[in-house]
Amino acid sequence: MLSTRFKEDDLTEAGIDEAGRGCFWGPLMAAAVVWPRGEWDETLQKLAPQIRDSKKISPKKRAVIAEAMREYSRKHGTLLYGIGSVSAEELDSYGVTWANQTAFERAVAQISPRPQRLLIDGVLACNYEHGDVHTIVDGDATYLAIAAASILAKEAHDDWVRQFCEAEPDIAARYSLASCKGYGTAKHREGLRVHGAHEYHRQRFINGGGSKEGGYIRKEREEKCLIQITE
Repeated sequence: MLSTRFKEDDLTEAGIDEAGRGCFWGPLMAAAVVWPRGEWDETLQKLAPQIRDSKKISPKKRAVIAEAMREYSRKHGTLLYGIGSVSAEELDSYGVTWANQTAFERAVAQISPRPQRLLIDGVLACNYEHGDVHTIVDGDATYLAIAAASILAKEAHDDWVRQFCEAEPDIAARYSLASCKGYGTAKHREGLRVHGAHEYHRQRFINGGGSKEGGYIRKEREEKCLIQITE
């Protein structure tokens, strides 16, 4: 099982992670989670060993675990979490780094009382006046609270996409959104080539030049390229 604490003291810790940073379309989401301290009941004892980096869990199981955490929070209030969202329009206006940090801050702002220590997956910190902030590479493979946040962030992001697909099936079909969840798959790129961009596409990512997926820039071999990072 993953580590439950960064430091063995009395400070309240929240794990933070994001989902959707590398997408071409839709919002960037983040989650913050305060995992219960003290003696766990039977539900938490069964749930905790199942939690790990969301990328290492099947979508079906990830959805079950996320709902179990949300349900426990509703019933007991000791597992605290918040979801922060930044729209494609905001990301275009202020940049990817700002979007990441703002999603973190919006997620934590939903937790009361505010945590006294933030554990953020990766290398990007955020502004936080209520306690100390630690960035941890591969934190979702190390700390339970960060892994829990990775699951909730991923489910929040994919739920948003699914709801859009149900409400706008014709637009969703253009870019294969139901399957790609906004990421730059071949079918999504073809949809952009044929139909152009939708209002929820990130213009920073699709205004010609190179391309970026999952934080890595790779040049297109096509004559006309679809994606460029300008930050």
